Amino acid sequence: MEKKNLFLRQFKSTWAITKKDMSIYYLKPPVLIYGFIFPGFIFLAFFLGKNMPFSSLLPVVIVLALFFTSSSVGPIITPWETRMRTLERLVSCPISLEFILLGDILAGFLFGVGITLILSVFAMPKIG
Repeated sequence: MEKKNLFLRQFKSTWAITKKDMSIYYLKPPVLIYGFIFPGFIFLAFFLGKNMPFSSLLPVVIVLALFFTSSSVGPIITPWETRMRTLERLVSCPISLEFILLGDILAGFLFGVGITLILSVFAMPKIG
């Protein structure tokens, strides 16, 4: 029973870290550049450079958008938290390092899935 409570507390802390990362880092310029602009330029490169039809290009764009948007938050979090001296506060909290990293990973994952879903919703009517 104690292990279950410990895991539940760790996961609640992980979710708190994820929400903090989402509220702080989603609107930072590097995240916006790698999350929105870079996949847009990749789409244009495939669309204009290869002259592919939109329906066969969509899966490529979705995968690239998911990859770049999911990986755009992670490299920003640790350096900025180190510079702002909040990383020491996180490490000194009663949460393991694995769950801190899981919170950062979850923030990137949710950002990537959210942006990819938005792109997919706008792109689906153009296929049919």
